[in-house]
Amino acid sequence: MVQDSNKHEQKLQAVLLADSFTSTFRPITLGNDGTPKVLCPLNNVALLDYSIEFLAGSGVKELFIFCVNHADKVEQYVSQGVTCSQYSNAIKVHCIKDPNCTSAGDALRHLDSTNLIRSDPFILMSGDIVSNVDIVNAMEEHRLRHKKDSSAIMTIVFQKSNHASRTSLRHVNDDLIVAFSRMKEGSRVLLYDNDVDSSQVAIPSTFFNGNGVEIRNDLIDTGISICSPDVLARFSDEFDYRDIQRQFVRNSVAEEEEGLQNRIYAHFLAEGEYAARIHDPRTYATISRHLLKRWAFPVVPDNPPSGYEKYYRYKVGRNYVYREVKGITKIARSTTIGAYSMIGADVVIGEEGKMKGTVIGNNCVIHDKVSIADSFLWEDVTVEENVTIMDSIICDGAVVKKGAVINKGCILGNGVIVGENVVLPEFTRLTLSMKVDEESDDDEFSSDDDDFDDDFDDDVISYNEAPDREALPSSNIVGVDGKGHLWHADIDSDSDEEDEDKALKTNINCIGFDASPIFNKRFENYL
Repeated sequence: MVQDSNKHEQKLQAVLLADSFTSTFRPITLGNDGTPKVLCPLNNVALLDYSIEFLAGSGVKELFIFCVNHADKVEQYVSQGVTCSQYSNAIKVHCIKDPNCTSAGDALRHLDSTNLIRSDPFILMSGDIVSNVDIVNAMEEHRLRHKKDSSAIMTIVFQKSNHASRTSLRHVNDDLIVAFSRMKEGSRVLLYDNDVDSSQVAIPSTFFNGNGVEIRNDLIDTGISICSPDVLARFSDEFDYRDIQRQFVRNSVAEEEEGLQNRIYAHFLAEGEYAARIHDPRTYATISRHLLKRWAFPVVPDNPPSGYEKYYRYKVGRNYVYREVKGITKIARSTTIGAYSMIGADVVIGEEGKMKGTVIGNNCVIHDKVSIADSFLWEDVTVEENVTIMDSIICDGAVVKKGAVINKGCILGNGVIVGENVVLPEFTRLTLSMKVDEESDDDEFSSDDDDFDDDFDDDVISYNEAPDREALPSSNIVGVDGKGHLWHADIDSDSDEEDEDKALKTNINCIGFDASPIFNKRFENYL
């Protein structure tokens, strides 16, 4: 009895997976100088800080951040970051590091072996989620279900979507169809199928028990789950499970034998609630725009996570233009700032510039006659005169020299320099890293684009060494006064696919890529 009492008094815990176990954020995460995905800035706030703010609001008192690659950087940020410091008295944060972990399943098995997770329930989430959700009631519902039925071990948080948000928020390889049985205990998940190659779904007849079955394809799995510690034990029992949703959830809900079932339930977000996961640069841009449009209120740029107010303060103006007002930012009068833009602290913008739909980080210097549209400049970026940038991400410390054109879909990694008058083709990705460093790449694991990426590996092109490519020095890419190497998804040379299909595989996760035709075609198949 004493043990049970202590269990009920256990403070709420949470597990945050700092690694995405995908390759979709390369080359940003590459090399020792790469940025861990959870520390990438979204509207000038580190992704990790959005998660910590959400968990603090949910009543979490102890947080375990599971890190694989770039673990030291994450640990250092946790000890010094503004939001972590703000909540240091309210939340006890631990970084658990395991360089040998290769999947989310491995991470959960590691946690199970430590016996650190004792709260029932606990929150399980990825570190790349932005949410304004209050899940306190959902946790209580889960607790009561699990108390009555020990097999009810998990509740998945779902976001309803319209057609537009499905195409912009879903990963391109996500074609989720979910079936539920409405029961007095809640909505039990009977089917979880996100196989894009499957033309039909099957539900065991034994699940039709008089409660009725509802099948939906308008839901997005937010990546937030409410779990009992039994979930960790299930992963230890099934060592083959690597992915939480695609393997554990899918197989658990399909189990027919009563004694072996893991019952998983659904919690649906209400109108005005927002939760979305950043899968890749394409969804990164979408979620940034949603925050600028205030769709996730109160998670908006002028109300950043706790601690940021000590250093920055944003004011929102007409057409959702946000400007930092504590620092010394200078914007020339002849420059126009269009809708859905954000200007960080200590920024200098020269004359006759045109900017719209763009987030500019702190300490950036932008010279005269620069045009930037729907792009992201992180911190300490320099853009010289007469430069054009479209639908691109320019990472910390990068330099774009005068007259250069950065076309849509481009990513310039930390410290990259694009030379004078260079024109980068669409979807060019540059990095200072000469090779994939498996010890330090946050996204070095297999991509979750299973159907698109199985035949190719991520790598950095070294044109002078590639035997199957025309020998071209790096200067042909970034210019003689530039600095950087071209990163690409190295498609299997034996593939018989057309060049157009290979380009699709390469660019499908990029900022600026229009995925709507892919989703529209799938939707037509349902009709």
